[in-house]
Amino acid sequence: MRNLKEGTYFGEYLDSRENELFKLSLTAYSPDSVLEDHYHDNSYVSVLTSGCYLENINGSTQLVQASDVLFRPTSWCHQNTFLEDSATCFNIEFKKGWQERLDLDVELPNTHIHFNKTAFPSLYKLLLNFKIDYDADLSTELILDWLYTIGPYPMKNITKSWVQKVERIIKHELTEFHSLKSLAERIHVHPVYMARIFKAEKGITIGEFQLKSKLHNAVYLLSSTQQSISDISFANGFFDDAHFIRSFKMAYGISPNRFRKILNS
Repeated sequence: MRNLKEGTYFGEYLDSRENELFKLSLTAYSPDSVLEDHYHDNSYVSVLTSGCYLENINGSTQLVQASDVLFRPTSWCHQNTFLEDSATCFNIEFKKGWQERLDLDVELPNTHIHFNKTAFPSLYKLLLNFKIDYDADLSTELILDWLYTIGPYPMKNITKSWVQKVERIIKHELTEFHSLKSLAERIHVHPVYMARIFKAEKGITIGEFQLKSKLHNAVYLLSSTQQSISDISFANGFFDDAHFIRSFKMAYGISPNRFRKILNS
């Protein structure tokens, strides 16, 4: 039986991102490939983004199809046989000591779980974040959001005053991209708890709220000033013009320049 160490998967590595808590990776598998019995050192989530395969666990076989989500705990033995189409998997690996680093009372499931075509918006947002403009804070928020979705973790009473303070900081300091850590230090709340309560109150993550606020301000500047695209990008804290343009197009479907031309036509 094969033991796969941290960050190791069968198949072809297409891309990876990581922080001190999690390692994200995209792996591809050729048609009709057969993976030997194996287990992983770390627990991980696998989202099958295309293709299908058979998974054998202790003599029991189940079909895994595109959009299925699987959680495999550490040392969970399994064997996979990919079918006639090529396949890709998006993997979210929980590094050793991730809970201690977060100082958080959240637990991973202790057994294998196969979610059949279950819609977890946070995981698909995570995949988009991974592929387009990776943000480590946003990825952490989305992974924890998924964990809280599948687990019975009651929330403490929400202190709305500091949620509103986070909102004010983000809206009034648009030239900055605030990290969870920097925001948490200013309001004296644990960053993960802050992120969770903010999502419960506002319906979106801090990272999503921050991007939405910046783009709303960009729309105002595009429509009411003659500032250049570069100046508007800088005024809203984007790392470069390309990042701003990509984010704007994802939100509004057209480029900032095209948006301005339509308004002025």
